[in-house]
Amino acid sequence: MRWPLRLAVALALLALVVLRLAELRPPDVVPESAPPGVFSAERALRHLARIAAEPRPTGSAAHRRARDDLLARLSELGVPAEVQRASVLGTRWGLPYDAARVENIVARLPGTDSTGAVALVAHYDSVPGSPGAADDGSGVSVLLEALRALKSGAPLRNDVLLLFTDAEEGGVLGGEAFMDEHPLRGEIGIALNFDARGAGGVVAMFDTGPGNAWPVRELARFAPHPVASSLFSEVARRMGHSTDLSVFKAAGIPGLNFAFSDGVAHYHAPSDTVSNLDLRSVQHAGDYALSLARRFGALDLRRPDSADAVFFNSWGAHVVAYPVAWAPPIAALLAGLFVAVALLARRRRVASPGGSAAGALAFAALSAGVAAAVGGLAWILLRVHPALRVMPLDPYNAPAYRVALALVALAASAAGYRLLRRRLGAGELALGALLLWLLLLVATSLAMPGASFYFAFPLASALLGLLAVAIRRGGAPETPGDAALLVAAAAPGVAVAAPGPYLLFVALGLPMAAAPALVIALVFGLFLPHAELLGGGRSRRLSLAFALPGAAALVVACATSGFSEARPRPASLAYALDGAAGTAHWLSADRDLDPWTASFFPAERAQAPSFLVPFVPLTRQSEAEVVALPKPSLTVTSDETRGGVRTLRLRVASPRGAPWLFAWVMSPAAVRSAEVDGRRVREPVRAGAAMAAGGWGFTYMGVPAGGVEWSLEVAGAGPIEIRLVDRTYELPRELLREPRPKEIMGASFRLADSTFVSQSFRL
Repeated sequence: MRWPLRLAVALALLALVVLRLAELRPPDVVPESAPPGVFSAERALRHLARIAAEPRPTGSAAHRRARDDLLARLSELGVPAEVQRASVLGTRWGLPYDAARVENIVARLPGTDSTGAVALVAHYDSVPGSPGAADDGSGVSVLLEALRALKSGAPLRNDVLLLFTDAEEGGVLGGEAFMDEHPLRGEIGIALNFDARGAGGVVAMFDTGPGNAWPVRELARFAPHPVASSLFSEVARRMGHSTDLSVFKAAGIPGLNFAFSDGVAHYHAPSDTVSNLDLRSVQHAGDYALSLARRFGALDLRRPDSADAVFFNSWGAHVVAYPVAWAPPIAALLAGLFVAVALLARRRRVASPGGSAAGALAFAALSAGVAAAVGGLAWILLRVHPALRVMPLDPYNAPAYRVALALVALAASAAGYRLLRRRLGAGELALGALLLWLLLLVATSLAMPGASFYFAFPLASALLGLLAVAIRRGGAPETPGDAALLVAAAAPGVAVAAPGPYLLFVALGLPMAAAPALVIALVFGLFLPHAELLGGGRSRRLSLAFALPGAAALVVACATSGFSEARPRPASLAYALDGAAGTAHWLSADRDLDPWTASFFPAERAQAPSFLVPFVPLTRQSEAEVVALPKPSLTVTSDETRGGVRTLRLRVASPRGAPWLFAWVMSPAAVRSAEVDGRRVREPVRAGAAMAAGGWGFTYMGVPAGGVEWSLEVAGAGPIEIRLVDRTYELPRELLREPRPKEIMGASFRLADSTFVSQSFRL
């Protein structure tokens, strides 16, 4: 084939990929001047600017200000609201357990003839140190602006319940409190949750509740620009992600979960500010909230369909959905098509069964090699590049690295294909790659049906393309008609397969680049006839066409990975006062120290980390000046031993008014059961992986001024050791010799810019 035609084919395939990925953009922002019944991100910005003015972790003064502001905004909108106050003890993450005194805000917009409530859910707390503009100030502002738009129109049939949960960042505790205690929990017909894990990007519907077929059907019909995939749900379920939707799912309530997740460098960081938030993402979330509130607000929610669906996007943001039960028959149908194509290939002497099997093994090895190579390159970058070494997740310029690593993966795939062509024919390799796709289709149809579409429809289009050109023509020279057929056959596969690596890069980040690289190699296998047509089986040109721009993109990415005031470097520094020993320490969890933080850790004062902070692997500790701070208190209100079981009733408190407290039973005696602030938990329990030492304990957010009641039942009558640590979210100002430079921010939130005070007790 002459080079002009090859160039045209390459440009056509590139255009298909670019056009498909371009559809994964949030919509433009609707201005404040839009009609009242339309959602406007510019109007939502007024709410967002208030709630994200400062960090608001549960129990802090800023959290109380955010609560009061939310109540005022709801009052202005003419919707009565209440504060649900409750104590919660969560055990889903193991030891130490998560506990909190929560304050959920619940507002209700009555319907005319309600058949169930449509719950719009977002959490209004943030992690310490982060203003939480995206996570989840964006969700709060979306709910308020959607409520305003709903009230501007005719009343809905069903009630709309707005639930602003508390302590989501502490383990979905506010959501648990609502579903455990609130009288309205039984009226919810469907829950729509809005959250964020980053600073922008397209808003995806990434998880569902039970019986998702009918909510997905309505999403496809009524949501503007929906981005949804049952593959997201399968991945999220297995990765253990938890949001407020989790509690509704556990209760058997249908639901849809929405979030954007690009710009993850700002996630849970001081840089999660309004100025760094992409308002287009807020617009996208608001479009979902308003359109679906209106749609579900008009439906009969009393007897929803309990079936589940497989669903995904095709061209033009169209959502395709079909019953989960169809997954195995579709796999069987495509297995039959594969056998037919393989038999025809054998008849035309394009590929033998043995050669195709060898091609499948070879391509599986090639895909694994590509994943290992790209994953290894990312591993080296994360350990060698000074800026990447200190970023907890993705770098600020993550898109540049995604482009570079994707091109490297394609270059490695093309180079590997050329090597394999020395021993195997083009038809054998093409059929072998598709045999691997068929095996993955069969496996997912049985074990992960929600993911089966990703292998089914690209496989179908690839088989038809292979049949139409390579096998039908045998060894005849390619023609312009063949090229046109191959490009046309590629379009369905691109629609389904192309977003996969991109979304995996966004979701998993640079530390897990091997996963999207593996998918890129697999997707390359769909287009081996195209690679052959472009000369990839005989020439280095195809691999060089990927490798050269990939290398250039990698150089650009590495060169632009520095820090500035707009892109601050994360650094962790905390102050810890050991009340029992009468000593104080500076703590850090950083691998590399910036000059400002390093000034607190001179070599002559370096120590091995000994202070216990839950969930934080400390890297260094040094002596610090002792500041006179009140220590956590423990009061024994009763102590009884009966039948070899000792029962202690205690009150723990923070005299200095810290909003967070950690309690740890350090004795080897087994804790048989316990009760924290009226919430009972029973042993045996599984220990959380973060706590290497034995023992039993809990963290508590929103510690009340009067303290927390705590009771323990311990096997045996011997003494027990208890350690209390409280935490405030600032460093002792009198010990800071100079302010931190603006190009450095305190992160991560579990340690940075905090003061810990501990006290030990022997009872």
